[in-house]
Amino acid sequence: MSKGFTSLLLLLFVPLILVLLFFISTKTSLSPLSKQSGLLKTYEKAKDDVAKLNSSVSWEFNNDTKTWSAMGNPPACPDPFVFPSPVDLSLASGILYPGQVRGGDYKPHGGVRFDNRDTNDIKVQAIMDGYILKASKYLEAGEEQISFFYINDCGLMVMHDHFLTLSPRIAEALSKLPLGDEGDSRTTTIEPKVYVKKGEVLATEIGHKDFNGKKNIFVDFGLYDLTKTNGIEYDSDFRTKNPNVDEYGTHALCWFDYLSSEEESLVRSLPAGGHEGKQSDYCK
Repeated sequence: MSKGFTSLLLLLFVPLILVLLFFISTKTSLSPLSKQSGLLKTYEKAKDDVAKLNSSVSWEFNNDTKTWSAMGNPPACPDPFVFPSPVDLSLASGILYPGQVRGGDYKPHGGVRFDNRDTNDIKVQAIMDGYILKASKYLEAGEEQISFFYINDCGLMVMHDHFLTLSPRIAEALSKLPLGDEGDSRTTTIEPKVYVKKGEVLATEIGHKDFNGKKNIFVDFGLYDLTKTNGIEYDSDFRTKNPNVDEYGTHALCWFDYLSSEEESLVRSLPAGGHEGKQSDYCK
């Protein structure tokens, strides 16, 4: 049975379900407000299920051609694309700039540091609707860390790393994710698709509670446009040292540029959170 036919059946049955639920509710002692709320929740869930069935776009990276491609018909991305910060920037102590070498490795992603915090309870929220493409759970300094990538239909991808505690729903969805050894952050493709909604809490704690005897409270954040490359040229020596550059580096964006004007000003006013300063291949 095709997805289109299944979607049509759902659309036809939603009104019948609502009528049946209304009839049942009239035979109960529920208040009119409770009845209305229950019917609305059922209707919204049915609409959401139909939307997911119709969302047949998937993205994948081809290791042979070194390119991203969509399976399905991706819609055009919003123009302009403006998103809310995934974390409360008023609590931040510094910014990790995307497109620089940190810790001896090239990092297409940036991040946000919270060195002025005593606890790790920083909430991270989804900046857009999408589905989780892949994720990893691994040990770093003996402490579990979680990373994942989520993508929207038009081809914008978000990367986060150093989640410490996931929200209950995301934790349940990723409960079978294998735990990698120390430093082994290789990802696992998540199937079936796990969807996230804009504004949904993804993690409730970030970073390390004890990183070699010190607190280390931060979260990585990367933004990528999979529909086109960013124009940054990397030479052969760089590519040899950084074999994933075509998957991430050539598609990475300066995520500062896509925040609201107020949040962008705040980000640019914060000190650089690492030894590498504000050097960036993407942020000018």
